[in-house]
Amino acid sequence: MYPARQRSLGLYMAMVELTPDRIFALNPRIRWVGLANDDGEVVFAKMRPGVESLSPEEEDREFMQLGPMLLTGVSERLAPWAGGLEAVIVRYAKAVMIIKKFGTRYLAVTMDAEGYDHIQEIIASLQQIFK
Repeated sequence: MYPARQRSLGLYMAMVELTPDRIFALNPRIRWVGLANDDGEVVFAKMRPGVESLSPEEEDREFMQLGPMLLTGVSERLAPWAGGLEAVIVRYAKAVMIIKKFGTRYLAVTMDAEGYDHIQEIIASLQQIFK
């Protein structure tokens, strides 16, 4: 099999197996997780069990339909000069959101704002899923 095809097949298999529980297991600081594709189809948007949401569930789903695609698309505009985009980080007063693009899908996770110092740790954990 060609290396590029093998890599895309591996990425596809990782995405097929991706579940909210698998993401929550990466780091106890992750409070919410969402996954959507390039077409705006939301695969899932889920709070960690036992954690109170900061926003209505419907708002989370609507955000996932377009938000990650827009934020990463705008950020990727500088990639020719700044290098490849690793993640988009949005810092709110109460939470921090990390958005990563994997192939044709967008993964978003949130954590409490006071966990800001652990962003690199969470990004590294997310990268491990797709190795």
